[in-house]
Amino acid sequence: MGVRDWSVGQAVQLRASLERLRWRSEGERFDKKDVWPEYSELSCFACHHALVPAKDSWRQEHEFAGRRPGDPAWNGSRYVVFRLLAKQADPAAAQELEQHLTALAGQMSTLNPERSAVAGQAKAAAPVAQRLAEHLAAMPYDQELVMRMLQQITGDGETISLADERAAEQATMAIDSLYIAYSKEGKPKNAEEVRGAINGLFQQLENPSAYNADQFAAALRRLHGML
Repeated sequence: MGVRDWSVGQAVQLRASLERLRWRSEGERFDKKDVWPEYSELSCFACHHALVPAKDSWRQEHEFAGRRPGDPAWNGSRYVVFRLLAKQADPAAAQELEQHLTALAGQMSTLNPERSAVAGQAKAAAPVAQRLAEHLAAMPYDQELVMRMLQQITGDGETISLADERAAEQATMAIDSLYIAYSKEGKPKNAEEVRGAINGLFQQLENPSAYNADQFAAALRRLHGML
């Protein structure tokens, strides 16, 4: 997969997800059922995770920033990695998108999100994602940019890992795709070591319910050092 295709695809799927969230919040479901909140928009693993004693829980150790304990968080995995790419492509648009999605995440991470507020933020954010898609389609790509993205993703381990297992999954797939593209221009000297570290990220995701954010963040830090 080309880096340009991956980049544009990230923006387009974010825009589509925002449009879907808007029509769900406005009660425009195709089946005409009035369902709110729509739980498929939330983080599955806020509930579906292994239970351990409180003293061993990385979730309780890091607490629940931006939400009340017990309220499932919004699934922001479509954005957590993409935001790093957006900053590279268009810092002003990235900042605008960040503002909308921070407000949106705050609303969606409450027990009963305010429909009009969710719809408003989703409606405002979707065109920004579209502008970024168009920018990403037209901009030049080279090895320096790809390596910069790899370093930014692996250097943002705590934010990504705490976002939830799905965000960690998106980061791992992004790193894998970007490193494959980077390596096509010449095999790095430590390619086998890096490939082993990337495979280790995938292994941490084999059992999503047992995902551990601290371990994943540590693995990203090690990989960052290799790059």
